[in-house]
Amino acid sequence: MTSNQSNLGTRFHRVLAAHATSQLGVGLHLAAFPLLVSTLTSDPRIVAALALTASIPGLILALPIGVWVDRTHRGRLMVGSDLFCALVLITLTTFVALGDIRLWMLFVGAAAVGIAELVFGTSTFALLPALVPQAELMRANSYLSVAGQTGSGVVGPALGGLAYAAGPFLPFAVNSATYLISSTTIGSFVRHSDTRVPVDDRPARRATRRGELTAGIRHLGGDRPARTLLILSASSGLFGWMPEATLVLFAREQLRLSPTAFGLLLGVTTLGAVLGGLAAGRLARRVGLFRLLVGTYATYGLLLIPVGLTNNGWIVAGIFFLQGLPLIACAATIRSLQQTLVPAALLGRIGAVNRIVSSAVVPLSLAAGGVLAALIGYSAVWIVAGLGFLLTLLFNLPALRSLESAVEHARLPT
Repeated sequence: MTSNQSNLGTRFHRVLAAHATSQLGVGLHLAAFPLLVSTLTSDPRIVAALALTASIPGLILALPIGVWVDRTHRGRLMVGSDLFCALVLITLTTFVALGDIRLWMLFVGAAAVGIAELVFGTSTFALLPALVPQAELMRANSYLSVAGQTGSGVVGPALGGLAYAAGPFLPFAVNSATYLISSTTIGSFVRHSDTRVPVDDRPARRATRRGELTAGIRHLGGDRPARTLLILSASSGLFGWMPEATLVLFAREQLRLSPTAFGLLLGVTTLGAVLGGLAAGRLARRVGLFRLLVGTYATYGLLLIPVGLTNNGWIVAGIFFLQGLPLIACAATIRSLQQTLVPAALLGRIGAVNRIVSSAVVPLSLAAGGVLAALIGYSAVWIVAGLGFLLTLLFNLPALRSLESAVEHARLPT
């Protein structure tokens, strides 16, 4: 093991292995759930409803889950959520294998897994600063993002389709196994005291239940740097997803791409994101977290604009690859700064607020992208989205200066 690897510690590498394994399982069921539901119904409304089922309950329960994470042993919550997911998937596997699966079972299963994954993700966000040195948070977050992107976005869906073709029950069986492996990996170290909830939040313990739920929101209201990070995260979701609403139409009608070429186009961005994520930690040490945040945010926005100025598929593919490079680095920088600047006892609730905002922004962005495409054309949406990124930075310059001061005060590289 190199010195750089050892800086992250054995426990982080176990979390990384568990995260990679469970995200592979997520990718499996992302492919398998729609395939299975299509054999039970051809109603597009039901198919769409199932796709939303995994996110809506978690969105509603995000704040209570954030409080739970801040009041409970975070490592054990991660183990428990993995075991719960495994139980749900084993149950679904049994019914699929017996040929007795029903639509309502898929809806219940999707909702249950979605809630458990929210618990796992929020706990991971809150636990990470206790597992790695502050200077290594950026690299740790980048590695987690790369593992998630690779597992749930590339390898998992591909294997899910192949496994489903071999036997409809198979992807669910493999998925349950990934959760069991993940829980075992994390369970090997959760007895350590620094995986427990912080104990320096006694005033909040005496607060009302409503105050517990809104503590994260109140903190954001009074902490300008933390609020700025949330604004940047929300804006990147709003403008980043906007062109995605009509991407398939843009590729087919303006770039004249075949379905195969369209799939390869999507893979190019993922490749860039993975490569950029792997290099993000090294880049952060060289230029500092604050400069990396501003640089990656501006770069991504700038690279959206030329997509709207060409109809050449090869040029767009090259731009998509370049767009991927800052993608994980920017998101990982925001998370690392939040984990550094936010009190440890509130990290679960801040993570929950992040989830609520991102879950609300994505459908709003897709809807806006569709409306804009109908009004001004597919190409113009890319230009609007790129300008949105740049204007967000411009309008938040005073707040960014306060963020830079907070980073310096925390003795982080700027």
